[in-house]
Amino acid sequence: MYERVVKMNQFLRECLKEGRKKRGLTQAEVAEAIGAKRSTIAGYERGTAEPSIDTYMQLCRLYRLNYVSIFNAAYDMLGDQNTNLSDEEDMLLEKFRVLKHGDKSLVFSLIDRFLDPPEFKVNEEPVRYITKPAFWASPSAGTGNYLWDDIPMTEMQIPATKASESADFVLRVNGKSMEPKFNDGDVVLVKRADAVDPGKIGIFVVNGEAVIKECGDGILHSLNPDFNDIEIKYDDSVKCLGEVIGKLN
Repeated sequence: MYERVVKMNQFLRECLKEGRKKRGLTQAEVAEAIGAKRSTIAGYERGTAEPSIDTYMQLCRLYRLNYVSIFNAAYDMLGDQNTNLSDEEDMLLEKFRVLKHGDKSLVFSLIDRFLDPPEFKVNEEPVRYITKPAFWASPSAGTGNYLWDDIPMTEMQIPATKASESADFVLRVNGKSMEPKFNDGDVVLVKRADAVDPGKIGIFVVNGEAVIKECGDGILHSLNPDFNDIEIKYDDSVKCLGEVIGKLN
């Protein structure tokens, strides 16, 4: 009986070692994957340490080994001799042995689910909303829309984020000249500013027309190459309403 147990253990060790090599994994990579030490994995393969049944199944899954076939072959090496199993374990083993191969796989799948149940993440912090002024006379991401100081204003509840907290108001984009960064219909977050630095995107009123553009040197730049930039002339009336600091997802 002792020799059969030794033979079975050696067979199981060889299966692990060969499985790891075929997957191209180092002992250190395996250890990191299952949360163990590299020396522990080495011990499993040398026979100086013995993995639990749970760990062995975990390694088989990592190596993509069919542990049903492996265990069947291992138990066959024991023959009909008794092992140090409890009466309950012996009863379960006897029932397991008479199952068809597909049913055995189902049993192992159920065991996996009990041993490694899915995690359900709970959002502990509910989404907080804040209210911001919203102007629906949209700045154009095209040729321009008219925007006056007395345009209709409403209020909009938006998720509280670092960007939305800093915004003074929101505006809806109209047009495609700022794609792919801002699309037609996007709601952008705007922080009031009399000017924006070059390379920043802002809301500008040019000769009475509101546009969303990137500030450039003497131009208001369109990100979409299919649209022309707006060249600022000496007699143009240009006013900056604010810097675009983000958009609602």
